[in-house]
Amino acid sequence: MLNEAVLRRLAAKQHGVASRTQLLQVGLTPRMVRHRIASGRWVALGRNVVALGPVPTDTLGRAHAGSLAVPGATVSHRTAGHLHDLPGLRISAGGPVDVSTTDLNAAGPAGVRLFRRRRRVRSQYLDGVTVTTVPQTLFDLAAVLPAGELDRVVDLSFAQRRLPLAALEQMVDDQAGRGIRGTPALRRILSERRTGGGSESELERLFLERWAASGGLPPRQQVRMPWDVRVDHLWADEMVIGENDSRSWHTRERDFESDRLRDAEAASFGYLTVRITWGQVKYDLEETLVRLAKILRVRAGTASRDPT
Repeated sequence: MLNEAVLRRLAAKQHGVASRTQLLQVGLTPRMVRHRIASGRWVALGRNVVALGPVPTDTLGRAHAGSLAVPGATVSHRTAGHLHDLPGLRISAGGPVDVSTTDLNAAGPAGVRLFRRRRRVRSQYLDGVTVTTVPQTLFDLAAVLPAGELDRVVDLSFAQRRLPLAALEQMVDDQAGRGIRGTPALRRILSERRTGGGSESELERLFLERWAASGGLPPRQQVRMPWDVRVDHLWADEMVIGENDSRSWHTRERDFESDRLRDAEAASFGYLTVRITWGQVKYDLEETLVRLAKILRVRAGTASRDPT
């Protein structure tokens, strides 16, 4: 017997979509499903999936529909990158949903891009959808992205600490000798990033040139602070410190705790520290400059309201 409350909960849980098998399990008959589709109340999304209302246009709804269309499939590649909000990844609105399956005979409906795998991928649940983990997603993207876009996504993902470096290195080591696409591209990136992205002076020059060209407030350079630490850039009135960071991924990850202590010490004197990395300068410079300008405006406003 149909339980409408159960049906509503299923629709809410799965972002407005369900498989025909699930609909039968909650008490609908095939005839009832056909009638609701024919009446326009529901919409068939291929042979296996039904939208229980308007067709979902958001990424989560489309991803859930795509995974249900291929039983046992996992959302992967670009769609997984979008769900994980990986920085620097270009997303085409309305593009196909990427899913992976170990069923070598599976067929994907229109709107689903199917990747057949011989081994199960590493996955997790994200907002009710089975999706590849961040390391697995980066590994998969290495097989399909242009080199420049892949470099940007990986660099910015590490700059934003979206995953530990060791996790990606382990993924590459685990796939060694299996002839899997993407392995050479990630090996290249990991090898190149074991050294810094460039010299500290080059990073500073590029940043300062673009900062000045954007009309940014000029900072003082190489300033000795009251707590006996020298900083790269100082906006004294706004009490903002800028620190160049051209270190390799390995060094930056190793020094993470000491950096946080250094930033906390500055904060104890009322200073905010902004770190400027090679990834930001190379791939995200305009946004970095806009963000810094906004920080300085906010800090200037705070300072003007401070009665001390």
